[in-house]
Order: sequence, then structure tokens, then C-alpha cells
Amino acid sequence: MSHNFKLDEIVNLEGKSEEMLQDHRIRFLGIIDSMGRQIAGGYKEGLVRLVDDEEHKMCIQHVLGFILTKDLDESLGAVDYLISKRKKVCMITIPLQKYVILMSVERNADVEKIVEKTVKLFENILID
Repeated sequence: MSHNFKLDEIVNLEGKSEEMLQDHRIRFLGIIDSMGRQIAGGYKEGLVRLVDDEEHKMCIQHVLGFILTKDLDESLGAVDYLISKRKKVCMITIPLQKYVILMSVERNADVEKIVEKTVKLFENILID
């Protein structure tokens, strides 16, 4: 029974990921589990990737390690989201209850609006 729930949850996450990828500003959206595996999402179809597979894995592992660090949660509160502005893209990381959303968006995108849209779409599984 729990296996079916997990599959249903992944199908739900995949659908939401695909919906977000319809936004022309979003290049990549991945749902990452606690083991660092991408369980849903992917790159926008037809997009020229800026990183290879190994760099992609390293990025996911780095983000997961950072977001799972709870050192300052008691004094500062939990992380709502992280934005990293790079020369070519912005990276957005949003923690969910059991997963992390990792997004790559166009550098000139209004990242606050994208975060708002993402949080609203995934709000039923966001950290309280």
C-alpha cells in the first residue's frame, strides 16, 4: 500500500514539475529526495544544458547538504528558500517536507515571483 502511495506522490510531483516547466523563464526543475536522487522533474525540452551529468549530480548533492543543515534553525528559523544568482542563471532551492525543489531560471527572471508561484503550487507538501 505504501508503495502505491509513493508512486502516486511521485506522479503528483512530476505533474506539478511539468506545469512549472511551462514557464519560459524556468530552465530546470528537479524534485530531490533525501538521498540526493532526482525523483521528478527535469530540464525544459529542447534546452541547451549548461552543465554535464557529473556537474548536475554535484550541484544536487551540494544543495541537499546545505539545505539539510539545521544548525541555525532553532535560533533563526527554518529556511524558506535559497536564491543563488550566478553569471548565467539563478538557482532557487525550496525545501519540502521530504524533498527539495531545485530550479535553474533565466538570470533576468523575477525570482521572487517564481518562488511565489512554486510555493503556491506545491503548498500542500511544503514545510510548515
